[in-house]
Amino acid sequence: MSNGATKAPVSQIVVGVVIAALVAGVAGYWAGTQRGGGMAKAEERKLEIFHWWTAGGEREAADAMFKALKAKYPDIQLVENPVAGGGGVSHRVVLQARLSANLPPDTWQTLGGAELKSYVDGGYLVPLDSLYTEIKYSDAIPKPLANAVTIGGHPYVVPLNMHIQNILYYNKKLFDELGLKPPTTFDELLAAAKAIKAARPKMSPLGLGTKEKWEAAFVLDSLLLELGGPEYYVKLYKGEVDVATDPIFKAALDRLNTLRPFTYQFHAGLTWDESCGLVVSGDSAMVIMGTWAIGYFKSRGWNPGVDFGAVTFPQKPDRILLFHPDTYGLAKGAPHPKATLDWLKVVASPDLQVPTDVTQGGLFARIDIDPGQFPDPIRQELQNYVRSNPGKLILDQHGSIAPFSFTQAYWDVAAAFTAKPDVAGTVKGVNGLFTTYKVQEGAAWYQWP
Repeated sequence: MSNGATKAPVSQIVVGVVIAALVAGVAGYWAGTQRGGGMAKAEERKLEIFHWWTAGGEREAADAMFKALKAKYPDIQLVENPVAGGGGVSHRVVLQARLSANLPPDTWQTLGGAELKSYVDGGYLVPLDSLYTEIKYSDAIPKPLANAVTIGGHPYVVPLNMHIQNILYYNKKLFDELGLKPPTTFDELLAAAKAIKAARPKMSPLGLGTKEKWEAAFVLDSLLLELGGPEYYVKLYKGEVDVATDPIFKAALDRLNTLRPFTYQFHAGLTWDESCGLVVSGDSAMVIMGTWAIGYFKSRGWNPGVDFGAVTFPQKPDRILLFHPDTYGLAKGAPHPKATLDWLKVVASPDLQVPTDVTQGGLFARIDIDPGQFPDPIRQELQNYVRSNPGKLILDQHGSIAPFSFTQAYWDVAAAFTAKPDVAGTVKGVNGLFTTYKVQEGAAWYQWP
């Protein structure tokens, strides 16, 4: 155009039109339900919910959640609005359009920590102090988890699980065949990758998918945790490390680059579940992913302890579990607040957490549930470890410690590095992000230990 204006990409136009239509449709529905004036009507027994559980293992877990709701409150009509996209990337765009238009659903899926804080700061959620007191939920969950859902001294959401981020999954039959032990340090990972490459030249030992960017940050996180330890990890994402002069962050990037020849080459087009699929298909032998991958592998017919194994990675200098919870809260101005509170009571219950978490792959939020409820040895061991060592839980960077605006930009930089490594440029870029997004100020809320 001659005036210098640029056209928006077609994909952006399509997304914009869809969101506009969605908001307009909801607005029309909302207005219609408010007509009639005069006498106040009793609240409908209805629950409108937004979530992103659509992938293999996730969809089945969502069904388990809603089955638990129906069993307890059969009179509640469920209105689902699932939005596909690992970690809620697309979900947040659609949800924010509704919130900005002052047309909230009753409840929505959100991670704990900084992502939750962004909704609280925006005035979109109601504090749940009375609910927590009524059901004594703080007594049932580990303190680091309670801290992750508490902003300004008030709990705002109910967690239904704890997802551990730093887990390395591996093809157990292949490892047994090659006589390999699952790696728990970088040196062991590199040695295993070299051995697999020598035995299977056409295989990419480490699977990866970076289509949604956050997957690359997962791998980098494990490297940072081993090199710096837990105190360093927390300080980094609280903005208390000078990345420009920090040897640890640079060393982690160097190690990530060292893994590049052993990593699946076409990762930019794959989502998280597709990266796990590389292990199932035999294109890769290992993948670093959260506990939700257990549900995915099971959905593909793979059995834990038989077809695949898993270890927390790294386990030195300490065995730290980087975690984040899936949670639900009560929207400010929710159309059906009473039904929503009933939903949250179900979310907090073993009746929902057992079938949902067993199916989807997370650990139980409640530590009073018997770990033997898990059918696999992987999560039985992890749940027992959390019960005995709650202080080993640290919020991960997956939308949890630093402000979410920073986190999204950080994912972009991490994913770009996996495609075109530039250590000096990445150090400079990340250092700038900490300043631009005022991370030290925005992450001051988080305390560890």
